[in-house]
Order: sequence, then structure tokens, then C-alpha cells
Amino acid sequence: MIDSSTVDLEHFTSEGWEYLLEKEEHKEIAINSLSQILTIYKRVEFKYNDTFYEIFESCSNDGYIVNIYSSSLKDENGDYFDINIIDGGLCTGNSKDAIEFMM
Repeated sequence: MIDSSTVDLEHFTSEGWEYLLEKEEHKEIAINSLSQILTIYKRVEFKYNDTFYEIFESCSNDGYIVNIYSSSLKDENGDYFDINIIDGGLCTGNSKDAIEFMM
């Protein structure tokens, strides 16, 4: 079992998150870690099941915006292209709820 207190979150890749999320024995650690990142940095991005997730705090502080994209391509500002959006929505729960919302 991985001790989540010893995980260096800054150096995980999208593929690393996807691996942890797909492995049932590591999924809870990945979700909790992504939730912590979202709480601290107000934004998180990761890949899961060949889709790309972007989650950030809503401007109205009513929760988190969750967007799912079919491609990792971004524009010159580092934003995902709207044409690649598959789904999205507002999650009014906590950061962990936002990570699990569209999964």
C-alpha cells in the first residue's frame, strides 16, 4: 500500500494519475491526492480513460467547474480547445466530490 503522505504530487504525470485511478487498490489514494491539489491550488488537470479532465474553483465560489476533453491539445494561452469538450458541469460539493463527479 502506498502511503499518500510520502507521495510527491508535483512530479506525477497525467499517465501516472491514470494508472493510479485505474488500479482499484490505488484509486482512493489518487482521488485523495488530486482532491488535495484542487484544494490547495484551486485547479487540477489529469487524464483518465483516454479523456482529459480540467477541474477548477468556480468564480462564484459555489463549487467546482469540471470539464472533460477528448484531446490534450491547448492553445497558446494553455487553455484546452472548446471544440474538444465532451462534457462539463458544476459540482457544488467539496474537492473530492468534484474529482469523482464526472468519473
